[in-house]
This record gives sequence, structure tokens and C-alpha cells, in this order.
Amino acid sequence: MRSARISFLAVVTAGAGLVGFIGVFADWFSLAYEVSGTKVILDFYGTADGTGAIAVAASLGALMFGCAYMLLQDPQIRRITALLMVLSSVTLLVVSVIGFTRVDEAIGAPNPFLPGVEGEARYTATVAIGVGISFLAGVIATVASILLVSRREAGVEGDPPVDSV
Repeated sequence: MRSARISFLAVVTAGAGLVGFIGVFADWFSLAYEVSGTKVILDFYGTADGTGAIAVAASLGALMFGCAYMLLQDPQIRRITALLMVLSSVTLLVVSVIGFTRVDEAIGAPNPFLPGVEGEARYTATVAIGVGISFLAGVIATVASILLVSRREAGVEGDPPVDSV
């Protein structure tokens, strides 16, 4: 028997929010350089830059509003939480895209701190896997939440009847 309150699209949005949160802490930026013949690689969480901090809030918002949508029964509150899911999901997507362009700012270029190096050294700064994970989570969360809102507004997905006590 299927519960009327559990929405597949809300579950997908909440799950994508969780994956986006994990992606922020799976290293967004990477800095590689060589010192004394040894290659050194420094990885930075997404929170090393402002876009990662916003992505944390947006991913938690998508997760929490997705869960709230499933748990709450009041149709007006569910409508608001659905719209907040869209807002959080789109924000996660946008800041993840911007994160791809913020490598230099995150590592402190043009003179990043390179432990063990005296003077200047050649370095390579790149995006790491975490920004891609957060981006993919943002795409999935945005599509799922927009589909949820469009289905609600079209009347395809209705609210469960409110039980009176």
C-alpha cells in the first residue's frame, strides 16, 4: 500500500540535496606543485570559497524542504515547501556552476600558500570531483523539484486528505 504523502519527486530532491552536501565536502578544488622532487597535492573543500558555503546551505535546504514536504499534511505549507525546494535546488545548481570558475579565488592565486616552498614555484590549480558531484546533484534536484511544482499546479499530484482528530 502506497502512502499518499510520500512523493517520489520529493524523495529525489531530498536525496539530491544530501548528495550535494556530500559533494561540497568531497573536495571542490585541488592544488598540485612540486617541492624537492616530490609532488604535493592539496585538496580544498568547497567551503574554502563562498560558493561552497552557499552550496552547503542550498543542499541542506533541498534536503530539509524535501523531507518537510513528505512529513507535513497542510496543503498550503506543502505548497510553500515545494517552492522552497525549487529555490534551494536552483541555488545549489547555480553556485555549483559558479564554483567551476572560482578555482583561483579559492586557492589564493596568484600567490597561494605552498608549504615547503621558499620563494615561488609552479603550481597547477584545478577543480576536483566534489564540484561535479554537487553540480550533478543540483541538476537532479532542480529537475525533480520543478517537476513536482508543475505537477502540483496542474493538479496531477494532489495533497493527501487531512485527518481530523
